[in-house]
Amino acid sequence: MDQVSAPETDHERRADALQAKWGWFLALGLVLTLCGALAVALPAVSTFAASVVLGIGLSFAGAVKMFQSLQVKEWSGFIWQELTGAVELVGGILIYFNPLKGALAITLLIALVLLLQGLLQVALAARLRKQEGRYWFGIAGVVALVAAATLALKLPFTSTFTPGAVAGVSLLVAGGAYIAVALTMRRARP
Repeated sequence: MDQVSAPETDHERRADALQAKWGWFLALGLVLTLCGALAVALPAVSTFAASVVLGIGLSFAGAVKMFQSLQVKEWSGFIWQELTGAVELVGGILIYFNPLKGALAITLLIALVLLLQGLLQVALAARLRKQEGRYWFGIAGVVALVAAATLALKLPFTSTFTPGAVAGVSLLVAGGAYIAVALTMRRARP
């Protein structure tokens, strides 16, 4: 007797569609990692470089994140990723043009961008309850929240690290999260 297979659920169809697009997640992870590495490496040159590099890096990462999410609209985290990308894009532009004068003001602006980014990444992880590897987004969100708190509270070791370097670490972890999710999707391909 032939056994008729059960119809595919909406979640399974979405998962199959996303698995075919794992390369978009990998590309985004690599861009975020590169932007984070630049933010960590270059600000040591000067305070001016911290704002410029971080602003350009965040803007570029946000634009790429928004473009990438348009390629995977069927992903249940689509809207959260669009929001995170928008925060990074607008925050990067604000940091680059530095409308606020003074090191404390730019540090607080960076902290605000990281706070919003962290909250949205944690929300993204919560939204992706059924997706394997979602905890990476939660980890990236928590790192962004810790970085925001570190900058806002001016913890003792922040005198050693520039705000750009602290934000760069957050971008590096977010990049690693997207790379891990991409590789998880690739492994799960039928």
